[in-house]
Amino acid sequence: MQRALAPYGSDRSGIWAEEEIAFGIGLSRLLPEDAFDRQPLAGAGGRFRLVADVRLDNRPELAAALGLSHLAVRQMADSDILLAAWEKWQEAALGHLVGDFAFAVWDRDRRCLHLVRDFLGQRPLFFSKVAGGFLFSSMAKGLHALPEIPAEPDLAVMRDYLALAPMRGPGWFFAHMERVEPGAIVTLHADGRIAAREWYDWARADLKLGSDADYIEAYLACFDRAVSDRLRTNGSCASHLSGGFDSSAVAATAAAQLAANGKRLTAYTHVPLAGAPLETPRNRFSDEWPLAHTVAEKYPNIDHVAVEAADRMIGGDLDNHFHYFEYPALNLCNLVWGREISRLAGRQRHAVLLTGAMGNMTISLSGLELPAQLFRSGRLIAWFKESLALTRTGHSLAGAFVWRTFCTMLPGRVVNALQSLRGNHPTTLDTFCGLKREVLHSTEFHAHLRALGYDHNFRPWSSSRAMARFVLRRTDLSGVETLGNLAAFGVDTRDPTSDRRLVELTQSMPASVFLRNGQMKWIYHQAFAERVPAQIRAERKKGYQAADWGERFRRAAPGLQETMKRAARHSTVAGLIETDDLLAAFERGLPEGVPDEAATSTYRLKLLRSLAVSHFLTKIDRGNMPLDEVA
Repeated sequence: MQRALAPYGSDRSGIWAEEEIAFGIGLSRLLPEDAFDRQPLAGAGGRFRLVADVRLDNRPELAAALGLSHLAVRQMADSDILLAAWEKWQEAALGHLVGDFAFAVWDRDRRCLHLVRDFLGQRPLFFSKVAGGFLFSSMAKGLHALPEIPAEPDLAVMRDYLALAPMRGPGWFFAHMERVEPGAIVTLHADGRIAAREWYDWARADLKLGSDADYIEAYLACFDRAVSDRLRTNGSCASHLSGGFDSSAVAATAAAQLAANGKRLTAYTHVPLAGAPLETPRNRFSDEWPLAHTVAEKYPNIDHVAVEAADRMIGGDLDNHFHYFEYPALNLCNLVWGREISRLAGRQRHAVLLTGAMGNMTISLSGLELPAQLFRSGRLIAWFKESLALTRTGHSLAGAFVWRTFCTMLPGRVVNALQSLRGNHPTTLDTFCGLKREVLHSTEFHAHLRALGYDHNFRPWSSSRAMARFVLRRTDLSGVETLGNLAAFGVDTRDPTSDRRLVELTQSMPASVFLRNGQMKWIYHQAFAERVPAQIRAERKKGYQAADWGERFRRAAPGLQETMKRAARHSTVAGLIETDDLLAAFERGLPEGVPDEAATSTYRLKLLRSLAVSHFLTKIDRGNMPLDEVA
């Protein structure tokens, strides 16, 4: 298992074994304090044994609560502080921890094993119960290293994933194993029982402060701390930088904090292929470099790098992605430049790569759910005023008054009809999902999706908090993404916008700080008025990533078509996906020029997503014979 997991941590390894239990660790030294890490650890006179993949972002607060001296803490790894917290509080320690973690604790006295992940699952953890044993590992390949656990797909998980359903329950893309869910603790008891429960509670009381200035101050202080804590590293830092609100705030804040210590920040921005026709949907812009560069111009210690990835192909990273990341990536167009940024950061020896991936659900919540909240609570005058204010900031009357309020309460088929009347194509599973028709249209599958809380019509939400909670928990991929980037490129990706303190703060704030007098993201504009360039804050359109995908697809099409042909010959793929439709789309070819909405739906969404899943299945489903070879 340790050999299989070596790409994810090879700076130091350790093993502890006693009677019927054994722990192993492979460490990547990513933090200054990792020099003191001596895992596996023993605590409470040998009662507890711990192994952890952990970065604690509230070390000072934990040290104070644990009564640890400043001198002692300076020579303690994060795993040491985690063990001290478990010794004092045991399971109650989880409420004190801020950071990204997955860990296992063996309790000798109670003869039980606990497996734990942080509230958003920023570190992965898998387990499997086999005949005569129980196994756990950070990545699936650790379990697959053992003959008891064959590499086979979980087709129910694949089906839901391709339909963009939320990941609920412990299932993973591989059969014969389960994942510890984000914010959960799984306990193996002495009698062999396995019990799982959520330790993290998403319920939040309303935050009531004295003034707008107090909300802004709390918001900005929390965000600044989240960024600062993620700059703790042995090496240099880099950042994603688009033309949007979230990565701009992250990069600007990181640059300012690094400049105070005489350090620089490398910022990477994807730029489209030179000369390629660019798809630019309504209310979107296709080249983020000009806006992103305004951030670099504002902060002299930013080294701004344009990432064209001209020699990279759609689908070119599929094999490496399977090996290091171990999940099917649905957005192959964005994967091109995303992996190239990680590759460049690794080549330039940066230790940390910052992102703002969760910012839309924390620092830049639009607040567009406020009108529905006002209407439902009977505050009709306030509802009318806020809806009318939206029309003064670019929203149509129908959008401001009908879509944002009443469509939250209407059935999906009615919403689709209204979308058609507005000239928009209604969103149905058929428009983006390549599953077999009998699956897509089955009443059982639709009932299953409803049970997951999934609205595939994508109606507007009536609560900002509920919407943010759903999106933050929709998938469980950030952990394997983090370890995959570490193994493949040697860079540690960190997202300040997913910080627990920041999530909890924004979850408790009133919706009126996000939408005010028709201005979306109101608190963002107030807090970052001096930090983020005005051009970015004034831009009402959103960046459209990989707008050059049409040209890239045409260049990669022959290789992608061969991949799809090979996959279609496997019975597992053919039983899950409408391969004939996808092969026919390849035969027709993507028309020249700028892709229209129908072409985007067919090729960028349905075909490429299905191809990613098909490739993944063929990589793990080697035991299946091609259909034409089955007797």
